[in-house]
Amino acid sequence: MNLTITILVFLASALIAQPAITDVLNDLDQLYRSDNSYSEMSMHIITEHWERTLTMETWSEGRDKTFIKVLSPARQAGSATLRIGSEMWNYLPNTNSTVRIPTSMMTGSWMGSDITNNDIVKEITYTDDYTAEYIFDPDSRGASSDGIYLLKLTPKPSTAVVWSYIICGVSVNPVLPVWEKYYDQHDNLIKTVTFSDVQTMGGRTIPTVMQVIPANKPDQSTTITWSNTSFDQGVSEDIFSLDNLQSGGN
Repeated sequence: MNLTITILVFLASALIAQPAITDVLNDLDQLYRSDNSYSEMSMHIITEHWERTLTMETWSEGRDKTFIKVLSPARQAGSATLRIGSEMWNYLPNTNSTVRIPTSMMTGSWMGSDITNNDIVKEITYTDDYTAEYIFDPDSRGASSDGIYLLKLTPKPSTAVVWSYIICGVSVNPVLPVWEKYYDQHDNLIKTVTFSDVQTMGGRTIPTVMQVIPANKPDQSTTITWSNTSFDQGVSEDIFSLDNLQSGGN
């Protein structure tokens, strides 16, 4: 069998083995999504000049409402963030003030991390906001291995993001994200997101650790670890209010 035929046979077998890409995207979209949720988590931030860990509680309702309350360390304890649709507010306990985040600050860091205000506000889905394709070249932005499929996600024209495409490594049995690499229009890496420590939590099998590493600061990282989460157990509507925010979620 010559090389050309070997390659064609390999590609044909890969196509047969692959699940429908729309099913993969839908499963990824639904991984953490629910009518409502509650989570306990920590966020470990490492920068060139300092390092700290925040513990937090978060609540969500659908795709439009999020409330985050910082429990520790003492310096940040009581800080809170409320998102309703595309609007976002922060409560600062040191000054007992509530600040609405303007559009000009949406690309800024949240709590000094590699998570931006936009990351919290924007509810983007793979299915609705990207076009997707399988890729086969293991050198095209990351190595493939057994059980891991490589996907290229390209933002649709209506999707307001700063990257030009994402290369993803996805395990398909079960469907879980393994890593994501974000690239700009010049094919320069912007950031890498990895997912690990798969556990059953809240009745779902999910990665419970997510790490973000900016490409231009390889010694810097933000690692979010879920310690407890529940889905569709009911959340009080009063949580997603400015009154609750201004009380620090107490």
